Amino acid sequence: KLRRSFQLVTCIDDREESFRRHLEEICPACQTFGSAGFFGVPMYYQGAGEAHFRPLCPVVVTPRHYVREVAAYSLMMSSLQREKTRRRLGNASHQWHLQSRSFIGGILTAILGPLASIPTILRILFPRLVTRVGDYFGGLIKPPPVTELILRRSQDPCSPEEGHMGHTVQEMSESVERVLSEIGLTRDFARIVFFLGHGSSSLNNPHEAAYNCGACSGGQGGPNARAFSQMANTPEVRTLLARRGLVIPDDVVFIGGMHNTCDDDVSFFDVYRIPVSHRKDFEQARECLEEARGRNARERLRRFETVPLTLSVPQALEHAKRRSADLSEARPEYIHPTNALTIVGRRCRTRGLFLDRRAFLNDYDAKQDNEHGDILARILSAAFPVCGGINLLYYFSTTDGPGFGCGSKLPHNIVSLLGVMEGALGDLRPGLAQQMVEIHEAMRMLFIVETTPQTMLRMIQSNPTIKRLVENEWVKLAVLDYDEPILRQYKQGKFELYHLHSQSLPIKESSREWYHGQRDHLGFSSICVPDEEQRFEKAGR
Repeated sequence: KLRRSFQLVTCIDDREESFRRHLEEICPACQTFGSAGFFGVPMYYQGAGEAHFRPLCPVVVTPRHYVREVAAYSLMMSSLQREKTRRRLGNASHQWHLQSRSFIGGILTAILGPLASIPTILRILFPRLVTRVGDYFGGLIKPPPVTELILRRSQDPCSPEEGHMGHTVQEMSESVERVLSEIGLTRDFARIVFFLGHGSSSLNNPHEAAYNCGACSGGQGGPNARAFSQMANTPEVRTLLARRGLVIPDDVVFIGGMHNTCDDDVSFFDVYRIPVSHRKDFEQARECLEEARGRNARERLRRFETVPLTLSVPQALEHAKRRSADLSEARPEYIHPTNALTIVGRRCRTRGLFLDRRAFLNDYDAKQDNEHGDILARILSAAFPVCGGINLLYYFSTTDGPGFGCGSKLPHNIVSLLGVMEGALGDLRPGLAQQMVEIHEAMRMLFIVETTPQTMLRMIQSNPTIKRLVENEWVKLAVLDYDEPILRQYKQGKFELYHLHSQSLPIKESSREWYHGQRDHLGFSSICVPDEEQRFEKAGR
């Protein structure tokens, strides 16, 4: 029986559309999925180097679980020493902050203040070099490289006190089953299944939370991917899943990771836990992911006017890294500009399509849902307000930047960690900065859902949020037939057959052949599907 070389689950984020597409071009035998980036693991999370817990889940969800990252037991002593050093440095910094407000401190600040400009100047002139030096010295106080999650508990209630953290085996099995059933990954598992969260790290960016994962309340989704993978690898969890009909073969290994959408770095968690029998498979998959991230960087950098269109893959990666560490760079990356489309359905309906990083892609297989569409209801209850909300935020910030947006980010000051204002006076500014929307093409989000008109009408009537967005025409809606390329558009309370203006798309051998030399918006095109992928599709049918 044919088996995928590996499978990859990313967030539905439109920035992952190009990453998934490039990966499928490089390795036709792989399979990719899209799921909300908290991966069904809402939690309060505290990293090994963090002082407090923070929520990693959609803002409409209140987590009931606490998860903490700690140093591996063998490195506990060195971790405690680094923790003490971090605490001393933090206290020293706090005392200096307080003393600088005193009379003597003010005099010292005036005398020594010019010295503070030296690191700033160096960071502007040599961003990558200063970053490497900072990483080296920062490594002396950072948590050890090998850590683990306190993820499992055996008693209630759940609270952050020691002994009451994490999830029970029952709760873990429910989270794993919910996510795998939502994306349709319940059979034909590859030996390695990656779950990649995403986030963005850049230096000059008071809006950084907006660049991270919306499904994680503006946090980074790596911890959620790591937690989900650890849950799915737990033998007791798999036993409970098998009793409910979801059988994960013993030779399947889940690996959590993190995709940095600013410098296109891809990293992995708990690599030391990968069995020896799977390390060759992992290395082969990682080679494909390395090539995909380079191609992805080259494609997205075409939108920046200052970047040459002739960059090679290594040059694109180097430029992306330098851009993320450049203090003078006001545009570390474009986030969701050009977003226009949300597709909820099987990947086989969109695989091989060049969607120009304009589509949120949420996997869903209607054949694995029940007659009431419970799985679809869960997906749409989050997809409509989140994806539709992102689209409207960009829409209004583009059509009226001074009123609904927040103008240029260059004079912004952060105010009490609540928001930004221009200069030293004024009101808090809403919306998005000019540098985040300047290439956006304002239009209402189009939702294409692979389901029947009857099911979708029932969803509209049963969910007030969806009903308000659809009936007030804040979003557009269409349904796609499961077996045929038939679209029906929602108009005035019913779905009407949509007649295509053209039956064909430009066909290209690769994504680069279509976008090479172009900076502006591109139409969709069809990327040739290799024979190997066609064999998998036939085997699936």
